[in-house]
Amino acid sequence: MTAAEPRLGPATMVETFSYETLYSEKSVDTALNPGLHAKYDFATAYPAPETLPLDGLIQSLQAAVDSNSTKVLAELAYYPHQLGALELREYTAQKLEADRGFTVTADEIALTNGSGEALALVIQALTNPGDVVLTEEFVYMGTTAQLRRFGADIRGVAMDEGGIIPEELEEQIVALTAAGDRPKYLYTIPEHQNPMGSTLSGERRRAILEIAHRHNMPILEDDCYVDLRYKGDVQPAFRALDDSGIVVYVASFSKLLAPGLRLGYFTASPELMRRALGFKIGSGPNQFAAVAIEGYLRNNLESHRDNFNPMLQAKCDSMTAALEEHFGDSGATWSAPEGGCYVWLTMPEGSDISSIRDKVFDQGVGYVAGVAFEADGSGRTGHNCARLCFAFESVEKNAEGIALLAQLFKQHGAM
Repeated sequence: MTAAEPRLGPATMVETFSYETLYSEKSVDTALNPGLHAKYDFATAYPAPETLPLDGLIQSLQAAVDSNSTKVLAELAYYPHQLGALELREYTAQKLEADRGFTVTADEIALTNGSGEALALVIQALTNPGDVVLTEEFVYMGTTAQLRRFGADIRGVAMDEGGIIPEELEEQIVALTAAGDRPKYLYTIPEHQNPMGSTLSGERRRAILEIAHRHNMPILEDDCYVDLRYKGDVQPAFRALDDSGIVVYVASFSKLLAPGLRLGYFTASPELMRRALGFKIGSGPNQFAAVAIEGYLRNNLESHRDNFNPMLQAKCDSMTAALEEHFGDSGATWSAPEGGCYVWLTMPEGSDISSIRDKVFDQGVGYVAGVAFEADGSGRTGHNCARLCFAFESVEKNAEGIALLAQLFKQHGAM
């Protein structure tokens, strides 16, 4: 540096650079989620944290390294295959055949950064701005956010305690088609639906498949909760009932093991898979996590589920018993899930538990108001409903939190 060159020190005032005129048309100023939790946190979408098999995952990773360190280190030294780790894809194919009743090869499975990425890839491959997409009338808001991001016009299909009503679906497709808005595809969570907890019967799935074929409408099946069943019988996957390629199957290891592992997967017809993967940025997902998951589940799947699901049932039973005790004479109703993480609470018509959600949160109980799951985003329905996650809190806190929730609803005139 010469004497003539300017020197910028800590006290130098620099005008802040502005990007205001440079943002892309699609960029949105999105608030960061601070991750706040109420004392009784029924707003989360997490499985039971005490079931996370951390020691088992670590031991499985160590066993893989000990048995063939050269291979593992070589794989970690390169970016992962676009489809993800071969061993985990091979295990996933075996699991799908054993658990879900359909056969695919490892090369017909793509591992992704959670099921959210799988859904995003398929949505982009199928959706043009303005395309009508059908979902359950109340459905996971993460997927509706993705659908809207890529321009979908989302319409909700009527449901009851058994999920989508096939006759209503058919009528809606006919009416929309007559109006020039033929639906492009159906997105559904058929097993332990988020947020309502329903499971489609095999009979309804077969009826919906017939409707889908009649109207040339693919089904995007999100099966991320299928491992979390503690009552009744698992129902056949849409994909197990149809080999034509009309079903795109998405699932995840997040709910079975831990969301933080961020590993999901999808399988679809070969051309659709190639087109979906064309939207993927970067290589395959985390190889380190894939090695741990494959090693752990290959040796511990049944014992893990045998430990996991009784805990979920105890928590669900605690919440529903508390709802009966504290909401039984209020006119409220609630779902009776056979698995998954959620109870859907419906207060009597006219009760608005959406507008008081933040106040109730500040007083100790978190929940997600039903309006947040409304498929079309109109804000007209769901104000008297709430999704309550029973999986995250303990048995004791589920009971205590529901008792406090009843008190707070009364305090704020919602009950």
